This record gives sequence, C-alpha cells and structure tokens, in this order.
Amino acid sequence: MSERSYYLEDFAPGVAYTSPPRTISEEEAIGFARRYDPQYFHTDPVAARDSAFGGLACGGFQTAALAWALVLDSRMFDQCPIAGLGVDELRWLAPVRPGDTLRCRFTLLDARMSQSKPDRGVARFRYEVINQAQAVVMTLVITQLLRRRPA
Repeated sequence: MSERSYYLEDFAPGVAYTSPPRTISEEEAIGFARRYDPQYFHTDPVAARDSAFGGLACGGFQTAALAWALVLDSRMFDQCPIAGLGVDELRWLAPVRPGDTLRCRFTLLDARMSQSKPDRGVARFRYEVINQAQAVVMTLVITQLLRRRPA
C-alpha cells in the first residue's frame, strides 16, 4: 500500500499499477446477490450446479464494484478522486467464484487538464481484474475527475 499522496499528474500513461489481493467469501457473494442480483446461480450453491456456470458464480456487477474497492485498497486514490464520470467497455470474461482471490491492475490510458478549473483534470483508466490463476476475469475503462497536486 502506498504511503504517499497521489494526484492526477502522478499517474504515468501506460504504467500498470496493481492493487493488493482480496479473497471473495461465499457469504459475501451470496449476500451481494440476494440484495442486488438474486438469480439462483448467484444465491443457491446447490441449484447453481445445474446452471451454465456449473456452480456458484459471483454477480458481474459485484465484480465491477469490487474492482473499484480493490483500486481503493491500493491507497493511490486517497486524495485525488472528485467524481466518477462513466464506465465504458465493461466485459466479463470469466466467472468469479467464491474463494477466488482477485486483484485489479489499472493503467492510465490518457488524461487532460481542465481549462476552466486548473485544480483538476479528467483521466481514463483501463481496469483488469485478475484471479489467482492470473486469468483476466473482467475489464473496463473508467473515466474519472481527479484532483491535481496542490501548488
């Protein structure tokens, strides 16, 4: 975890940063699904065996939310976030299962400084969520409004 304060200009385009890992418990997966995505292959381990997943799978939007939580775990966004502006190119590439250990690799694609408000800028990052087998299970591009380093 980072001990320094990061701001928009501290991220270099094309450089990959990686979050610490986090393991998803069955209780966490089912709890999220019961509240936000109550489909049997997310909530019922027995019935999920007969699904297209062949077992319990975490909800895709849980994985997307977890991607942001993982990036926050890196502590690189402690000071700079102002607001998320949008998500593009969200792709679920492989199921995430309870017991999987995930991390998020995030890479700055590009950034532009605000002309009207010089204390901020807009950045686009590519996120890749990676499991313990090094498989990329989800990708997305997020656009964020970030603070610039104070003068």
